[in-house]
Amino acid sequence: MINNPPTIVRAALAAVLLTLVLHGAPAGARGAGEPVVSEVPAEPERPAPAYGGPALRGPVDPDEYIVGPGDRFSVTLWGQSVVSFTETVTPEGELVLPGIATIPVAGERLEAVKRGVRARLAERYKNVEVSVSLTELRRIQVNVLGEVASPGVYVGTALDPSSVLVEKAGGLLEGASLRNIEVGRRDGETDRLDLVRYANTSDVSANPPILDGDVIFVPHATSFVRISGGVARPDLYEFVAGETVESLIEVAGGLARGAFADTVEIHRFDDDLTTSSFLLDVSSPAGRTHRLRDGDQVVVRVDPHWRVVRSVGVEGEVVYPGDYGIDEGADRLSDVLERAGGPTAEASLKDARIMRLPEEEEIDPEFERLKAVAANDMSDTEYAYFKTKSRARSGAVVVDFESVLAGDESQDVLLAHGDVIVVPRAEVTVEVAGQVASPGKVPHVPGKRYEFYVEQAGGYTSTAKRNSTRVIKSGTGEHRKARLAGVLEPGDAVWVPETPEGDWWESLQEVVGFATSLLTIYLLLERK
Repeated sequence: MINNPPTIVRAALAAVLLTLVLHGAPAGARGAGEPVVSEVPAEPERPAPAYGGPALRGPVDPDEYIVGPGDRFSVTLWGQSVVSFTETVTPEGELVLPGIATIPVAGERLEAVKRGVRARLAERYKNVEVSVSLTELRRIQVNVLGEVASPGVYVGTALDPSSVLVEKAGGLLEGASLRNIEVGRRDGETDRLDLVRYANTSDVSANPPILDGDVIFVPHATSFVRISGGVARPDLYEFVAGETVESLIEVAGGLARGAFADTVEIHRFDDDLTTSSFLLDVSSPAGRTHRLRDGDQVVVRVDPHWRVVRSVGVEGEVVYPGDYGIDEGADRLSDVLERAGGPTAEASLKDARIMRLPEEEEIDPEFERLKAVAANDMSDTEYAYFKTKSRARSGAVVVDFESVLAGDESQDVLLAHGDVIVVPRAEVTVEVAGQVASPGKVPHVPGKRYEFYVEQAGGYTSTAKRNSTRVIKSGTGEHRKARLAGVLEPGDAVWVPETPEGDWWESLQEVVGFATSLLTIYLLLERK
């Protein structure tokens, strides 16, 4: 028994079967009207590819797919009966139709091959319908060389884009070209793989599919252009010969909102030492098609006032804290407070404030120096200056919030972008800190002075410097001598400093010295 008939035998058998099926068998061979389903003897079934077959991105496009050796086709004919057979494109690039014709198909588009097969079968057999399907993709060996991790020969399918083979070669090395990767074809033509354009613009033509005999070569990147300003992805990009201003802007994500298309600046090296600049209108055909050179810098100008989002923040005791957009020069404090729902019942309006960032904060060298000096080592003038600067709130806008909410327009200030409106919670305590027995917050009692709160905090410790006790006012941050501070208000703080270790010894020395002087005078008088 012959399991694998030669091609000639197979072709003869196929011709006989086709004739019998399409023109009818002898009488008595089959029942009237009963269809006969026949199949031409085929090649032994081949095992599935070891790699599991290609992961298709979608249906094969017959107008784009290039047929080559190894592609497998299924042909079906419908006449009085149905006949199906499969054939594989030979290594010579031919598709053999058993007993009918041998058709050169390598390098042809799939749609053209299907039309050709249908036409040849229609010449031989009348009144039949023919369908031709690509059922298995050929495997292609491609050389991947140059700046890749593992140069060598890799296998893909005719549907794989060139980037897949670069990935199979371990990916690109540092410094490798991303935009000038050469895809050399067997016919001597060269395509270019541009990974940046493919990724940034989804231009599939920048990532061409592989073909039989391809050599992919990844060079080192040596030329660059820079684009900055009003584009989505300003950056340094590898230069591509023939690239225009328009195509570079596309690779960089396109023009940003508010970008000026009519005044794009090109800064260029005229030679190794001198440069020049000129403007282009990329909204015009001449500007869009202007070719760039290696080393060019493209600057896309942006309108600084185009739809700038201006806002202020509202923090603390308001109904709806958060950020609020403003029309700078029109919106006032009362407008935003109203949109924020107004102050809550726990708000302290007398302590509320607006913080405005200065355009450029200046550093005070003297204040910075005094920060590192102990208070006892400062002169009276230095201490007074230090206290004044410490109380100052950088960027604070002085506003009477209670008057604003009462309708006083003179206090209703215009807001600026970046302002922060702070409405703190009302304090019902007085904080006592420093050299007392139990430092902490003491409930406020109307009409009481600092002594009351020191007593409530357990009184002075043995190391307290009582005469230097200070009261810090909550509303202004002002430091006052305790005995002159008067009645304390909620949120005020009492600070009791510590007596320095040297103070008692120095005092004792002064007392002993004074006593010694008195004793000396007394002894002198007694001798007289």
